[in-house]
Amino acid sequence: MNKNHVVLRGLLVLLLIGSLGAWDDIDKAEAQNFANLVPEEKEEELSPLNVEEILENEGVPLLPQADLNSESSSKYTLGIEDVIQVSVLRHPEVSGQYVINGEGNIQYEFIGDVQVIGLTKDEIAKLLVEKLSNYIISPEVTVKIAGYNSKVVYVIGEVGRPGKIYMRGDTITIREALVQAGLPLLSAKGGKTLLITPSSDGHPQQKNVNVDKLLYKGDLRENLVMSPGDTLYVPPTLMAKALRVIQPVAAPVGTASGLGRTVTTGF
Repeated sequence: MNKNHVVLRGLLVLLLIGSLGAWDDIDKAEAQNFANLVPEEKEEELSPLNVEEILENEGVPLLPQADLNSESSSKYTLGIEDVIQVSVLRHPEVSGQYVINGEGNIQYEFIGDVQVIGLTKDEIAKLLVEKLSNYIISPEVTVKIAGYNSKVVYVIGEVGRPGKIYMRGDTITIREALVQAGLPLLSAKGGKTLLITPSSDGHPQQKNVNVDKLLYKGDLRENLVMSPGDTLYVPPTLMAKALRVIQPVAAPVGTASGLGRTVTTGF
């Protein structure tokens, strides 16, 4: 290949690159012209109403507004040993925490004993507004629950943390109680769990609950509701019972045999 061929090939390459660049500029210009012809569409802003309509059209259930703020819509009825926080705007002298005593009252400044047992926090706030109106012009009262102590259920047996479960409502489900109790252990016989409701006549009610189906298979039919005072008993398996009988007997024998081996080895 002589020098002329090299120069000619170089010119062809330059022309090709230049033509590609020109076509690129033409494509960009045509695209811009096309964009100018099409009216610009603004992105629709979805208001909360539009969002709700879309969800309803898609068949997505909407939660009631009250469920989004469980604290403000709490229906928990106060009981003995519960603690409430009372806040009166611009009046710290009548604000503070109050424990409901054994008579169902709180000892409130300027007013004395106020019967609050069986009321919700919103009902207590209205009651205090009525009573404080004799001393304060247009009192603004807020009541919050600072301690849930009056309502308990019991979870005993083969769970991680057996004992009392303090309720934050007038009822609690078995699943929630088990979660708070640390869930069943490997030694638990979950299919034979008992929900026991006490009775003053000496005949408590007992219901069989399969917590294995509830926790590990999602069978909500087993998610019964527990009321204050109820007991959930998660029994041990037959193997766990047998081991607990054998271990106290086997431990001294094992210790003695170990000591015997030690003495024999010493001689």
